[in-house]
This record gives sequence, structure tokens and C-alpha cells, in this order.
Amino acid sequence: MHSTHRHRTLLCAALVAFGLSQALGFQSVHKEITRTREKALRAVLDVSFGSIYIERGSKDKIVVIDYDEDSDVKDKFQVSYEIKDDEGRLRIRLKKTSRVWGDDESDNVEHRKLKLRFSDEIPISFDVELGAGRGDLNMSGLLVKDIKISTGASSVEMRCDKPNGIAAQNIEIESGVSKFTATNLCNTNFRKLKFSGGVGAYKLDFGGSLKQDANANIEVGLGSVSVSIPKSMPTRLLYDAGFFSSFDLDDDFEKQRSGVYETEDYKGGDSKLTIQIESGLGSVKVRRK
Repeated sequence: MHSTHRHRTLLCAALVAFGLSQALGFQSVHKEITRTREKALRAVLDVSFGSIYIERGSKDKIVVIDYDEDSDVKDKFQVSYEIKDDEGRLRIRLKKTSRVWGDDESDNVEHRKLKLRFSDEIPISFDVELGAGRGDLNMSGLLVKDIKISTGASSVEMRCDKPNGIAAQNIEIESGVSKFTATNLCNTNFRKLKFSGGVGAYKLDFGGSLKQDANANIEVGLGSVSVSIPKSMPTRLLYDAGFFSSFDLDDDFEKQRSGVYETEDYKGGDSKLTIQIESGLGSVKVRRK
């Protein structure tokens, strides 16, 4: 009797929750892709508007997908997956079809959430395009092979709090009218990094462990960029300033010649970081921490 009563109570609670979600105009999509014979993964994420979250998931799942949105939204949410030549190919598209740019977007961005939890067992190449919205890209614990990120009018945070188990061959970030923050970039174990900023505020933290020589190229138009580098990291800085740009450099850097600055430990260091910065009408600040 007690068991039957408990089951009825749970059923009523579930029905009430479902009714509330419908009344509030809310719906969810849950999808899991189990790992089989994949030796690598390419993830293409094309999101026109919303919030996107990336983090480490379980070993046996290529990806776990959770998507929430208002039930009256008519945007097209599409997921496809195939395996070709032992490489998994995931493509997620979330496109606007019924709204005019700017219609209640600030109110709805939190109601349209895409959460992705990836396996930490296979190398992953990320290709992320976010038009307008927010991004929380946590690469900690993942095997990151490549990263390509393009953002429009958005606010994005990317971090890598643990050293990458493989070398990231290439990281390419293009940020438009937006705010972009990257933390512990050297933990991605990148060889080449390119950052292009338009009109926005950008913070690039090269913290973490540098296991090899690495090169970073930073281009800023009208925006401001703040670069932080660990004091223990041998670094060379190449700076090409526009006529109206502002440049604020830490005293730890010694000028070698016009446009070339080095830390005292650069010449004798093993794993070295070289950063080339080009600024048009923006402002650049470089600090060692």
C-alpha cells in the first residue's frame, strides 16, 4: 500500500513538472551518442543565437547533448553524426528562422541553452560558430587537437585548467563585436595560435604549462586586448602599432630593437613563447603575473 502511494506521488509530481514546463512554454531535447570505433572526433557547432556550454563528459559517450528552449521558438535545431575513416563527425546547427535580429534576444538567450559533454578518450577538433549569445567553453580534461572559434555579438569564455594530453596543432579565434576571455591558453599545448579581434574587449591569459615552443599572433582593430603571461615563461614580443594605438608593456620585457622585446630568461629558455601583436586603433596591455 505504501509503495503504491509513493508511486502515485512520484507520478503526480512528474505530471505537475511536465504541466509547468508546458505552461511556461519550455521544452528539452536530450541525446547521447555512444562511442564505438571512433579514433577521433570532429565537432562542428553552428549556433546563430543562444548559450552554448562545453565540458568534459563520460568516457563511453562521444557526446551527451542537452538543449533547452521556449516551446514557441521556431528555430531549427539539427543534429547529425556519422563515422568516416574511423573519425566521428558531429554537426549541430541551431538557426533562427522566425525572429528579426534584436527581437527580445537579451531576454531569451538564457532560455535557449545548448550543453555538450564530450568524451575525454579521443582527440577532438572543434569548429564553433556563435552568432549572438554567450559561450562557456571548458576544454579542461579533453584531448584537444584543433580549435576554431568564430563569434559575432557575443560574450565568450574559454578555459583549459588542466594540461592537454596531446598537442593542439592550431588554435584560431575570430571575435567580432564581442567580449572574449581565454584562461590558461598554454595548457592547450598549442603550437600555433591566431586571435583576430574587431570591436570589443579581449583578455588572453597564457597561463598553464608550456611543453614546446609556441607562436601566437594577435590582431586587434578598434578593440582593447589585455595579455597576461606567467613570470616563469620565456617570452619574446613583437609589436606592430598603428598610429593611433595604445601600447602598455610590463617592465619585465627588455627592448632588443624597434618592435622587439624579450624577457631576461628568453635566450636560455627551453620552451619559449613568441607573441606577435598588431593593433590598428585599439589598445594593448601586456603583463607578467
